[in-house]
Amino acid sequence: MSYNKLKALEGNIEAISTALAIHEERRNATTAERETLSKFTGCGGIKEVLSIGTNTPIPDTMQEAVKRLLSVLSKAAKGNETLYRQLLQSLKSSVLTAFYTPTFLIQAVAKQIKDTFTANDLKMGTFLEPSASIGGFLPVGDMATHRTAFEKDLLTGLVLSALHPDTQVFIEGFETIDSQETEHNRFDVIASNIPFGDFRVFDNTFSKKGGIYAQASKTIHNYFFVKAVEKLNEGGILAFVTSRGIADTQGNQFVRDYLVHRCNLITALRLPDSLFMQTSGIEVGSDLLIFQKSGRKVTLTDREKLFMETTREIIPGSDQYTGHANKLFTLPKTALFTESRIQTNQYGEYVRKYRWQGEEADLQQTLSSMLKADFERFFRKNLFATPNKGIGGIQMSLFDCFNTNKAAQPNGEKRTYTGTLHKWMKNGTLVLFENQLGTLRYKQANCFSDMTVTFVPLKVSRINIERANDYFPIREAYFELTTKESEELAEYPKLREQLNKHYDTYVRKWGFFHHNDNKEFFSWDSLGMEVFTIEMQLGKDICKADIMHEPVAFKKIDTSIQLTPVEALASSLNYYGSVNMNYLVQTTGQTETELTEALAGEIFYNPLTDCWENKGKFLAGNVVEKCKEICTVLADLTGNAQKWAATSVEALGDATPELIPYEELDFNMGERWIPASIYASFAKNLFGVNTTVMYFDVNDTYIVSLQGHSPIAYNVYSIGSYNGEALFVHALHDTVPEITKEIMRNGESIRVPDEEAIQAASTKIQEIRRKFNEWLDYQPIAVRDELVRLYNERFNCYVRPHYDGSAQTFPNLSFEQFPYDDLYPSQKDAIWMIKQNGGGVCWHEVGAGKTMVMCVAAYEMKRLGMIQKPLIIGLKANVHEIADCFRKAYPTAKLLYPGKEDFTPANRQELFSKIKNNNWDCIILTHDQFSKIPQSEQTMLEICEQELQDVERSLEVLEESGMADNNKRLQKGLEKRQKNLNANLEALKEKLGEKKDDCVDFHAMGIDHIFIDESHYQNFYKFPVKLLNYLVIIYFAQ
Repeated sequence: MSYNKLKALEGNIEAISTALAIHEERRNATTAERETLSKFTGCGGIKEVLSIGTNTPIPDTMQEAVKRLLSVLSKAAKGNETLYRQLLQSLKSSVLTAFYTPTFLIQAVAKQIKDTFTANDLKMGTFLEPSASIGGFLPVGDMATHRTAFEKDLLTGLVLSALHPDTQVFIEGFETIDSQETEHNRFDVIASNIPFGDFRVFDNTFSKKGGIYAQASKTIHNYFFVKAVEKLNEGGILAFVTSRGIADTQGNQFVRDYLVHRCNLITALRLPDSLFMQTSGIEVGSDLLIFQKSGRKVTLTDREKLFMETTREIIPGSDQYTGHANKLFTLPKTALFTESRIQTNQYGEYVRKYRWQGEEADLQQTLSSMLKADFERFFRKNLFATPNKGIGGIQMSLFDCFNTNKAAQPNGEKRTYTGTLHKWMKNGTLVLFENQLGTLRYKQANCFSDMTVTFVPLKVSRINIERANDYFPIREAYFELTTKESEELAEYPKLREQLNKHYDTYVRKWGFFHHNDNKEFFSWDSLGMEVFTIEMQLGKDICKADIMHEPVAFKKIDTSIQLTPVEALASSLNYYGSVNMNYLVQTTGQTETELTEALAGEIFYNPLTDCWENKGKFLAGNVVEKCKEICTVLADLTGNAQKWAATSVEALGDATPELIPYEELDFNMGERWIPASIYASFAKNLFGVNTTVMYFDVNDTYIVSLQGHSPIAYNVYSIGSYNGEALFVHALHDTVPEITKEIMRNGESIRVPDEEAIQAASTKIQEIRRKFNEWLDYQPIAVRDELVRLYNERFNCYVRPHYDGSAQTFPNLSFEQFPYDDLYPSQKDAIWMIKQNGGGVCWHEVGAGKTMVMCVAAYEMKRLGMIQKPLIIGLKANVHEIADCFRKAYPTAKLLYPGKEDFTPANRQELFSKIKNNNWDCIILTHDQFSKIPQSEQTMLEICEQELQDVERSLEVLEESGMADNNKRLQKGLEKRQKNLNANLEALKEKLGEKKDDCVDFHAMGIDHIFIDESHYQNFYKFPVKLLNYLVIIYFAQ
């Protein structure tokens, strides 16, 4: 029976809908529902799913099914747009990876393994399926076997959990097994149809081991084999359906070597290329590899020696060779086929393909006979040892909805926490539960599962329980106060009074936080160090931190102060994000008319928004477009509004750059601002046929497709396998193809760069680029005028504003310890630019005074209320000079400049809490110290989403273009990048987790402005710069 896409899609929709309903209702599946769930086959053969949400039309026959699918996903997401995107992406990802194993193969493997255990009087205690899909290989285990399954795909994992409630399911990648609370950490049998591809997997354990383990992690199929062997009990069985890359690829010899030296090879069977046609509608080469772990192995068999090597066949009728294939498969009875011939695969490489022309029943019988023969000959009962149970923490089920009636745990054991939970609580929070003191452990398997909270008891004395009862009210009052004031930017005096009351009560009974053994007690709580720093030790004196007296998350707007118009303008920009005329009137004591005159040239009236705007904002951006829009409404204005708007138009006109004519423009083929239609017209003129040219801005790639046969493209502009179409793409990218040729060296055929062909291709490419300019010069005036308009509107419409800082007064700035008594004009201008724009780049020569600019700008912005807690970051070699400059410039400022000892793991948490709980005029850190500040979980989530969305958009745009079939290399590269990015992000999270303490994060510290000195040396600032919109970056020119 052939693969029916519509039927498969409808079956998937029914299964997903059923799984979601079962999860929502928290129950087991009925017999009928299990039948529905078992029909889920993923979208491996349904390429049309990639078109969902794009401009590519869905086939008419599938539109109704797709509408229903989106309705099911939308209902499941319950209005959560992020979850909806995750579910949709889950489906699209399965198009590339979901190829389900035929049932007959699983039945044959399962029966043989069970028969082997029975015949040898062995019991299968544990079974693992590391890439489970919907649990195809789970029947390998019997009723008494404890089964564990991993499935990374979200929707597939839901179906798996609903279909197999008696299995411990993790909707996570196999690479996370060491961090999961599996009931067993070693297994008697591991079987699966594993993923394949040259994308990397991040496994922290393998990363630390290095060597072959780190090498295996570079490709997912290699990783699965090595990791599975590590997770097998001695004598355990490993059975994987895998791509032929494991056995055939020369670069994977290290994996084959690893396998045969740690395991006995039982079965190596080449499967028919058409094996997955019925389940996924795809033809792909695959093997069935079965091993038995043998940790004390000494010698290799002849079969195993052959398995380590590869060979090539001569292509009939030529002197060329096929791709590499494993030597073992040259032996009889190592492949399932009735017909075998050499053909090209999907990559154009000649390989040997295998086909089975008979009935499926005959295929299953043949497979079973081969497996039986192999197991009878190569399985060793004496290797099978008593399994290492290795019981870890027990996970009730993925969705915590099955087998919930468990006996109550004794008080000394970990157990589910059912007490009060607050938003500010996190992992390691100290609580009193059922008269026991302990900590909380949070865990959420995935976005569908509920957060589980486990109570982990601590063995403590009764007196510490009494102390905890006096500590908890302080902690609760502290977090209620800080949360409300940071979120609402409003003062809560009653909460502050309550915090002081609880603190005073505690101190009277137990002493200051810094005295006795209070600090050790606070260390039991992951939130303890943050609470600890509401008390400060200054020398021998103990005092309360700033938060006990005033807000530290924001600065109260005090309109009673008297400011100059210029200072009031800068302050207004921070408080309100705009020019607030009422605020200016209150803080200066002047009228609106007086202010408009005093600030002439600094503020402009924008009739489009009916607001005043500062010069930096109004005269920035597309001034040409802005001027046009204001002119359209100018006639409708009256009185002062018309007068002010006319002044604004005049200022915009004066700021508008002169039009650059065509003759002065330098056009280069491939410039991204030139419409693709222009390049398409040129290609038509060059090749003589209609041509489609598309540009993908996401990954900066052009795609060119000729709409007919062009002798010019295939003869005049053709070098080797590169025709005019390919060279035209290189001309657009201004690159040269990497052309290779095959030569014989030391008796072996190798590929080397073909310098002559590369040079010829380069000449053709440069000729195409030159002809583009010649062709452009002969285009009609209308075409050239359009290019002039596009260029000027796109690039020649922005004005860099001038910053005049001469009016600033700099209160409290001292020059007593400096050899000069005033700032340079360039320094004043730079400080004013920073104050006006809330950030900027100062790229001045060495010795121009950038350190003073940083110090003064930070203090001034804090003084004016533009920022609350500035941070300066510098290199370790000169950060002390920055601190010394700040102290000299502002001797009375409240400056925090921690030393090396403050950043040791023991003191770091206390320092971070001090940053949060005090109103510092400035904080100065080294780049290394700053990197140790933990990022919030929300920030990490934003990073992951932002990086992945770019790649996912690229894949969608490629699919929309309709040219994905002709650009398989581009598509494959994007898919690989997507997978590798996932691995990179996991690695980043792991490294951050190791490097940074579980304490106050960057967001909670209240730092709202960063000055980065020497930032061009620090690549990692790509990380926060993307997420913080209030950074000031100070560069040094070299």
